[in-house]
Amino acid sequence: MGYYPIFVEMQGRRVLLVGGGNVAHEKIGKLVDASADVTVVAPALIEPVRAIVEEHGCTWLARPYESGDVEGHEVVMVATDDGEVNAQVAAEARALGIWVNAADDVANCDFILPSLAQRGRIALAASTGGASPALARWLRERLEEFLDDEVVALGDLLAEVRVLARQRDRECAGECDRTRTPPPLLCAECPNRIASDAWQDAIDAELRALLCDGQYEAARDRIVTSLGLDQPRAVPEWQGQPA
Repeated sequence: MGYYPIFVEMQGRRVLLVGGGNVAHEKIGKLVDASADVTVVAPALIEPVRAIVEEHGCTWLARPYESGDVEGHEVVMVATDDGEVNAQVAAEARALGIWVNAADDVANCDFILPSLAQRGRIALAASTGGASPALARWLRERLEEFLDDEVVALGDLLAEVRVLARQRDRECAGECDRTRTPPPLLCAECPNRIASDAWQDAIDAELRALLCDGQYEAARDRIVTSLGLDQPRAVPEWQGQPA
């Protein structure tokens, strides 16, 4: 196996979900949360799946899978306990170059789904390459313990301050003829460009202590100062001084 870990943009992506039971319920919730365009094919749906289909306007084909159902989709997920159906769907999807995942059936998967721990903006994924779902679950539970309030607050804080930094980048770029196509927008010599190491250094023990104590505004002030965002924007020497 040669799995490459990625997070895929699913908004608007056409997904076929084969099956309407408990395994389908595990998959469809995350798909609609990611704004995928989901079609479910299954003779019947358990109530939680039906509720999600109705709430999010998913398409339901109330019948068993039929040859050709994969056409027009970008991703296929099989949530049945029927190896013959898994193999049929996987073969048809692969023939059309469509990625397919079959639950607990690695041979019929082009990708596998990690065990996911998620809070706020942060998502941490764990995988054993399909070798041990039990270990993947154990790892997820440990990751959920790691995602405490302090870590979630840190994620929110960094996202907020990054907006400030990007706003200043755009202001600088709007006055400079050395602007680059983003990323990174600012040239390497720009005195306003914040190095990646500076962000890492700003996440120090004192910042984390402030967040642990619930002092979000104080933490925000500290990291803004650490990154120099509280100072006037520098004028690069090649621009000269403003009139």
